[in-house]
Amino acid sequence: MGKILAYTYVPTLLLAAVFHFIFGQVDVRVFAFPVNIAILLILVGGLYVLNREKGECRWVVAFSSGYAGVMGVVLVALCCLLMVFSPGLKFQHSWIFLTVLLLFIGNLFLVILRYRGKNRIRFYLNHVGLFVMLVALVFGSADMVRMRAAVNIGECIDKAYTQEGIAYSLGYPLLVESFDVEFYENRMPAEFRAEVSSGDERRILWVNHPWHKSWKEDIYLTGYNTEAGSASEYCILEFVVQPWKYIVLTGLLLFVAGALMLLWGGKYRV
Repeated sequence: MGKILAYTYVPTLLLAAVFHFIFGQVDVRVFAFPVNIAILLILVGGLYVLNREKGECRWVVAFSSGYAGVMGVVLVALCCLLMVFSPGLKFQHSWIFLTVLLLFIGNLFLVILRYRGKNRIRFYLNHVGLFVMLVALVFGSADMVRMRAAVNIGECIDKAYTQEGIAYSLGYPLLVESFDVEFYENRMPAEFRAEVSSGDERRILWVNHPWHKSWKEDIYLTGYNTEAGSASEYCILEFVVQPWKYIVLTGLLLFVAGALMLLWGGKYRV
């Protein structure tokens, strides 16, 4: 089984390394909706058919084994350590990291399909929750957009900019009505807030208290002209669009429920 997995993982990761060398970092925007949905359907559909038609094949048995799952966890952990200790590499945007995640997702899907043991409720809660969470994080990252705009007080805007300087339309006008800063006795800022409006809607923003503009979009107040203090002529707004965030939350809740049932009821019995 170990040899079969080695013959699968090593060439696949080497091919991913070649892709990274040729094409550079992954541009996740290429995989935005509907491309990400199409890739996801091809992946799970192909694995489902493969398991139904070739379920007894040695490769399928090996790839759906707990050993493959452990390998997936170890590889993901190693990638995360590399990202933590070498952030300059931006390894999270590499073809290698993407391939590791896809292999782990594929293993989880086959494990879910092939499980025939007892205690199925908590098993499925754990594994389906983890699968849903990973799928939403990996495939949903292409649809996530983070933009910023420095807005003058009294100014109305209808677009913001990504870190790369790409302009995106907000789809609505946003007006910054007022801005205020409160200070401690040592003149350090204690809190700053801005009043914003869009049409008939009006909200007050302050740090870590965003305006949930819609089910997929949040507006944050992130900064201002600190040199000018309360006389700042502008504030900085951040717009975060995350269409998959509630899918991630659903997966997390399922996983936590399964973990609680596991702690309460003991280990799985296969």
